[in-house]
Amino acid sequence: MRFIINAIYGCIIGVANIIPGVSGGTMAVILNIYDKLIDSVTGIKKHFKESILFLLPVLIGGAVGIVGFSKLLKFLLAQYPMPTFAFFAGLIIGSIPMIFRKSLETKFHPVSVISFVVFFGIMIALAFVNTSDKEEAVIQLELNLGNWLFLFFGSALAAMCMIIPGVSGSMILMILGLYSTVLGAIADLTANFLNSCMILLPVGLGVIVGILGGAKLIDLCIKHFPQMTFFAILGLMTGSLLSLYNNSGFALNVQGIIAIIALLIGFAVAFVFGSEKLKGLIENKKKANTETTQA
Repeated sequence: MRFIINAIYGCIIGVANIIPGVSGGTMAVILNIYDKLIDSVTGIKKHFKESILFLLPVLIGGAVGIVGFSKLLKFLLAQYPMPTFAFFAGLIIGSIPMIFRKSLETKFHPVSVISFVVFFGIMIALAFVNTSDKEEAVIQLELNLGNWLFLFFGSALAAMCMIIPGVSGSMILMILGLYSTVLGAIADLTANFLNSCMILLPVGLGVIVGILGGAKLIDLCIKHFPQMTFFAILGLMTGSLLSLYNNSGFALNVQGIIAIIALLIGFAVAFVFGSEKLKGLIENKKKANTETTQA
């Protein structure tokens, strides 16, 4: 029964990870398995059997969620880009208050603003980088060393980011111009297995490296520099909105009006989850930690 439950949790996290603007880390927190995930990844050498027993069903469920949802998302991005991107933007905007609250759980230090400015600036700069040629080259499977490394390191960075509650790994792929390539490869996996594998091999290796290396790094950053880390996350999130706008091709027409409604729906969904469930879970976690320390 625990295997099935963890697989369902993994499926939910997998679906979240494939939606730009939705954080798999946030879903893990909401499902109350985030700490267990991080501990299992960082402690896999020390507690190999226990970690594998927990991670295996989560990974299987995650794979099912990603593959099962990719075709629908590919269709929405191709046929209804404005409402789809607007919904993603709404999810990001609605998640910002949650991350801002977490950044102020400790005493405010003005130096933390520097991390916000730096990462906000990086995202703004990336939004103006023309990635269309690079993406087209990857789509056409011109997997020379440069494109292979781009897929590998881009996926590693996205995997590191998806561990952080509030940050979307898919959003990082979108900013880098790799999202539609990876999504298309997953959606076409059964129909065009060989070609998809040529793209997904470096992506998969990058994800493994990003998760294994990133979990420990992110864990250290959140433990030792929580405010600067969350201000950096805020910079990433707010800066990514420009790229979403650029990709949406927004225009004030029928689809544009639907897009505005989709943005409001996305905002409401993220805000409700962030302000209610997550807040309660964080408070319960703090209470449990306090009781453990006192004991």
